[in-house]
Amino acid sequence: GATLTEFLTASGVDFSVAEDVNTYEDIAERITYGTVGISIGAAWIFGGKFIKRFQGRLVNLHGARLPQDRGGGGFSWRIMRNDRIGLSLIHQVDEGVDTGQILVYEEYFFPHSCRVPADYREYALQKNLELIDRFVDDALAGRDFQSLSQPEYLSSYWPRLHTDTHGYIGWDWKLEDIERFVCAFDDPYAGAITFVNDRKVRIKNCLSSLSDGMFHPFQTGIVYKITGAALFVAAGDGSLVVRDVFDENGVNVTLDIRVGDRFETPVEYLEEA
Repeated sequence: GATLTEFLTASGVDFSVAEDVNTYEDIAERITYGTVGISIGAAWIFGGKFIKRFQGRLVNLHGARLPQDRGGGGFSWRIMRNDRIGLSLIHQVDEGVDTGQILVYEEYFFPHSCRVPADYREYALQKNLELIDRFVDDALAGRDFQSLSQPEYLSSYWPRLHTDTHGYIGWDWKLEDIERFVCAFDDPYAGAITFVNDRKVRIKNCLSSLSDGMFHPFQTGIVYKITGAALFVAAGDGSLVVRDVFDENGVNVTLDIRVGDRFETPVEYLEEA
């Protein structure tokens, strides 16, 4: 419930706030021999001059495998791929993007209760904290770290995602792909985007179902049944059960939707995404 600034102030921790650490002299003056820098979700690309000040003691916390999961997009890309392998990893920072030597890591698996990015983030948080605690303890104790290089032939890079730009649903996708895509843009994000009755809406809280069988492609996107507050939407090889639909103002409009309405996304939005 507090910002980082509020927490550090209440904890008596001396700190600086910088628009760009590469050019902020107050930061440079703090870096002396033995200073360790730990990057967590940094907002900057560190420049070569800044990196060299640490003489190898600037590290980054990366919550995914390296070199397979370089870049951004957080858990959304991994939800789309149904990748439940978790990894907390600390690597040295160099001038590449997530390319430095790996110092410590811990592999784990996300439980099936994790469905949306907020679930994954909450579960990974504890794992990341445990790894940072161990790393700091080992560094203070003077441990020699056995670094591992990253084999480039295994590398892949995934760009950052922006929900309002990339979150449009393709209703001709397979049912499982639609479900994963909607989950990937669920909390803490605004929700996957589509249209119904010429109105842009956001979908959250969905699951796939095979109980009503398969559908013809022309039926795709049609709300064919409403049970309680759940909408049953035809999606080719099964049904997408949708519990929450929001308008652009964040108002829940699920109850405004009627049997026979059709969800659809104009192709130009998908091409732009």
